[in-house]
Amino acid sequence: MIQLLQQLDPKIYAPIVYIVAKSDVTSIPRLQRYILSCATQDGDNNQQWEGRYPKCVNDTTKNSTDDDATIPQAQAQVHTLPRAREVHQSYISSIFTTLHSTYRTVQLLWKIQPQLIVTNGPGTCVPIVYCAFILRCLFSFLHLIRFGKDSSSSTKILFRTIFIESLCRVKTLSLSGKLVYPIVDSFVVHWPSLMEMYDKVEICDALVPSLDS
Repeated sequence: MIQLLQQLDPKIYAPIVYIVAKSDVTSIPRLQRYILSCATQDGDNNQQWEGRYPKCVNDTTKNSTDDDATIPQAQAQVHTLPRAREVHQSYISSIFTTLHSTYRTVQLLWKIQPQLIVTNGPGTCVPIVYCAFILRCLFSFLHLIRFGKDSSSSTKILFRTIFIESLCRVKTLSLSGKLVYPIVDSFVVHWPSLMEMYDKVEICDALVPSLDS
C-alpha cells in the first residue's frame, strides 16, 4: 500500500485521511519511518509525501529516535476503527463485533465524507466498503429528491471505492475481495491470471512488473 500511495499525485489526491484497525499498532509507525527515511534521502525533492505524514494516533506510535525537525509540519489525520473480526475469532462472536464496527464506520464516514476510498486488508475494509456504498446510495437519493432528474446542479461524487487485492492472491480472490467485488468502483489485482477469471478487475504492475514492459 505504501508503494501504491507513493504514486498518487499529492496535488490531486489531497487531503489524505488514514483509517487503520484499532488493534493495528504497526502500520502507522511503519509509514512514519518510511516517509522520514525518504525525506532524509531525497531532501526537498520528496514532494510526493507532502501533507501525507500521519499524525500519531497516540504517544506510543511516535518513535523516540525521530528527530522532530525532520517531521513535516503538514500532517494527515489518522482514525482507528474496531475490526469486524479478529484472527481466529469465532464466527458467532464476530456477528456482534461486525455490528459494532459497522456502526463506528458509518459515524466516521459521515463525518469525513471522503470522495475516494482506497482500501485493502480483511479486518476493516469490508464494513468500510459496504458502509460507503450505502451512504453513496443515500446521498444520491437525497440529491435526486432535492434537485430532480433534470437538475444541472453540479455536486462532487462521494464514497467512490477502490479495493486493492492482496499480493499473495494469484489464482483466486480473498474472502474480503469476493465480498466487496460486486459493489466497488474499481478492483485492483497484481497478477494477470486473475484478469482471465474476473471481468471487473484491473491489473496494477506497481509491485508485480508486467510481462509486456
